Amino acid sequence: MGNEGKAPGKRVRARFGTAHLIAVAAGLVTAVLLLSWTRGQEDPVSVVLAADDVRAGTLIESTDLRVAEIPSDPTVASAIYPAASLDGLVGQVATRSVSASEPILLSDVRPVAAESGLRAMSVPLSPANAVGGDLAVGDEVDVLVVTTTGTRFVAEAVPVLGLPEAQASGLVSATSAWWVVLAVEDAEALEIADGVENGTVYLLRSTGTPSLTVRELAVPEEPSDPPPEAGR
Repeated sequence: MGNEGKAPGKRVRARFGTAHLIAVAAGLVTAVLLLSWTRGQEDPVSVVLAADDVRAGTLIESTDLRVAEIPSDPTVASAIYPAASLDGLVGQVATRSVSASEPILLSDVRPVAAESGLRAMSVPLSPANAVGGDLAVGDEVDVLVVTTTGTRFVAEAVPVLGLPEAQASGLVSATSAWWVVLAVEDAEALEIADGVENGTVYLLRSTGTPSLTVRELAVPEEPSDPPPEAGR
């Protein structure tokens, strides 16, 4: 009889445990459905997609891009160019091949090296040869090269594209390990490289100054032998 008095209690606990599990499961299902409904109610975001296949290494044109709306997922949307960036992407270089209707990721494009088809070239030199390092990105410089063959300007009004990071804070390295990134034409790059390897390169800050009037140092002519006197 002692066991009979305990049996109902066991049954009650058993029924409570099962009912509790059912309630928890129902609550989880409701939470999942509510989360799904809430996500479905989020406002979509407008992003940039490829309108056609874009091959890596090519310049992006306006016809390569289109705008579309996707569900607002912060993680996904933050990796894709927003619609407001559409115009700014035109003229940049694709760093990977993008298929049509594929989103344009932030890592998919890179600016061109320099405007107007110029090349970006890093020139190593001492700050003492570049107006004491008193340069800023956006300045223009004239490039003077001195070699055994003569002294000449090899480039004029060249845009400065980059400088060492310390330069941005106004600090100039005291060592010769210093450089300037310039936007140059192909022929100018050859002459500057020749000056770096076989001579000395100087940069003259020419931002806002008139054009050069002399491109090369005139070499004095050797005096010719005097003509023989008449009658000799």
